[in-house]
Amino acid sequence: MDEADLTRLDSAESSPIARLVAGALTPANTVLAVTAYVAYRHSPSLLAALGWWVFTLVVVIGIPYLILFRALRSGQADDRQVVRRSQRPPLMVAAAVCVAAALVTMYLLGAPRALLALVLALLAGLLAMLVATHFAKPSMHVGVATGAITVVAIEQLVVGLCLTILLIPLAWARMHEGRHSMKQVLAGAAIGLVTAGGVYLAAR
Repeated sequence: MDEADLTRLDSAESSPIARLVAGALTPANTVLAVTAYVAYRHSPSLLAALGWWVFTLVVVIGIPYLILFRALRSGQADDRQVVRRSQRPPLMVAAAVCVAAALVTMYLLGAPRALLALVLALLAGLLAMLVATHFAKPSMHVGVATGAITVVAIEQLVVGLCLTILLIPLAWARMHEGRHSMKQVLAGAAIGLVTAGGVYLAAR
């Protein structure tokens, strides 16, 4: 299942600009940014917003990355972006468990409803990506970015629409680096739009 992706990656010509764009808009950075945005808008104080942001940093981002680094050391993943589709499902399951645990904990601690809706949308998107990975390799970068921008658009339409411009260089970077095909980029965008938009809009 990995041959086409590996062939495309081997034949691609890397560039500093593409690496910079993809690095700046990693799923981790995007999740932290949209979490800070929603927490700030819906928390009773800046300190409370900071607390929820730090919690997200540790549980939703930090622990999954530790699991990824362990997979890299053990040979269960070839690189940080997990180019082999066959290596993605176990890591996605682990990340989904972390996000689900974060959601339950935040609910018990009385997190703002919009923040709970955001984490639920993240979980829904991750599960959708997990299912899709058995058939294709949708872009996680583009999926998370599209989902985050959709959430912002639900909160502030004009701001969200302005942010959609970021999807163009991100999609280009993922294709230029050989990480994804056009179909995989579009699949990621569709998953992010539908899951984040539907779940966040319904749950907030």
